[in-house]
Amino acid sequence: MSNRDKLREHLKNSKSLSILYPEDLFMELLNRKKYDLLTLEKFLAQNSDIICIVCESPGSFVELGAFVNNENTFDKVVVLLQSKYKNAKSFINQGPVAMVKKNNVNNVIYFNKNIEDATEQVKELLRKRFWRFSYKSLKYKKRTKDINLISGQFYFIMVLLYFYNSINTTKMVQTIKELYLSRGYEEKQFEVVYTAAIRRLYKEGLLKKVQISDGSNFYELTNKGYEQVKYILGSAHIKNSTKIIDGIRLKIIRTSYY
Repeated sequence: MSNRDKLREHLKNSKSLSILYPEDLFMELLNRKKYDLLTLEKFLAQNSDIICIVCESPGSFVELGAFVNNENTFDKVVVLLQSKYKNAKSFINQGPVAMVKKNNVNNVIYFNKNIEDATEQVKELLRKRFWRFSYKSLKYKKRTKDINLISGQFYFIMVLLYFYNSINTTKMVQTIKELYLSRGYEEKQFEVVYTAAIRRLYKEGLLKKVQISDGSNFYELTNKGYEQVKYILGSAHIKNSTKIIDGIRLKIIRTSYY
């Protein structure tokens, strides 16, 4: 396993974190000629709070240089580098790593041979940086993520399926796209956001596709997805939440029969 994969293994069980790989979310889009990985990675970076780069391969070196030289992503970059290279007279160390360290010394984390050494440092960095975004620290509106973000669409799809149980795949994409455009967002971005959100739901085992006798495909939540939405709604800062949730269900039932 790469150090990047090992780090994800150590962090993936945290309910407050979502660790995203570009290749996980955008593989389907990369099969279409109009997209390239660099453009999609920039899009994912815009949708992320932290861009964590474990320096261990030529690809990671290129990514480090690209994100450090982009003013929209520079502040998000966190570099993990083996301790033996701390004082190396290399371009990586004296170039992008030095720039990141100068901007914020805490954004460069050194580890020995085992990436496990850095896990607790990463957790501490995240805790210090994002504690203000906890449930008790932020007002509701500031914690809301709209459907122009991968994370916003990710949760929106889950909540939709929680209330409707099953939705035709074609109908769902059409309806969400109409809502997306009605909120003033650019149509060209919708395919990327929606596809990435669906891929993430599959990747985390929250979504499944079922086919009925006429050949139509429907999306449904897995048991894990259903439990996740119950947790989300239970922790949401909503007054009279039980009444509101029951009211939504009653309206859906009413529109199904009348």
